[in-house]
Amino acid sequence: MKNILDVSRYQGIIDWDAVKSSGLVNGVMLKTVSTNRSLSSRPDGLYIDPTFERNYAECQRVGLPVGVYYYTYARTPEQVDAELSLLRQTLAGKTLGLPAAVDVEDNKLKPLAAKELTALVARAAGAIEAIGLYAMVYTYTSYANTELDMDALSAYDLWLADYRGKRPTRKHGMWQYTSKGSVPGISGGVDLSWAYRDYPSLLQWAGLTQVRG
Repeated sequence: MKNILDVSRYQGIIDWDAVKSSGLVNGVMLKTVSTNRSLSSRPDGLYIDPTFERNYAECQRVGLPVGVYYYTYARTPEQVDAELSLLRQTLAGKTLGLPAAVDVEDNKLKPLAAKELTALVARAAGAIEAIGLYAMVYTYTSYANTELDMDALSAYDLWLADYRGKRPTRKHGMWQYTSKGSVPGISGGVDLSWAYRDYPSLLQWAGLTQVRG
């Protein structure tokens, strides 16, 4: 069982030497792509998290395995494909030791029927696998229970957020157990997760550490 940190631009400039030397963190999930028209120069509003490149380079430097997640707003197959296209560009030439996750949790997606939203998430996870990475779905317990058909996503590993203090019963590979963790080198509370699989070894063995092509 490993302690996994996830970060984005909201954590600001991180002292990665302090994170590493704390011994509290065994790997990091970095935010990559999302939609925010105030941060984007693209007509569709997609952008790359402005801290991603620095965080990736610093994690590589200090020897922390890296995975990624992207926050989806996709309501159509075309939007799914656009998000994945930018994700693929962002990860070209980079090496991952943890999964690549599609983060599905936004309230703006709730008007979609569960079957429709699930199909979009499956399309995204399938596309992640198709480019040679280890696909994972991130969501939280009540969203999984009410907005998604989790049986239809059972082919994909699950990263599940649940802050009630007890490991969820739903099958998962990672459990995000708090949003108020404390890690030296980072100001304020942070998300922490337990990983129940040796992802670096698994990805290395399966050849799922880099984007194909």
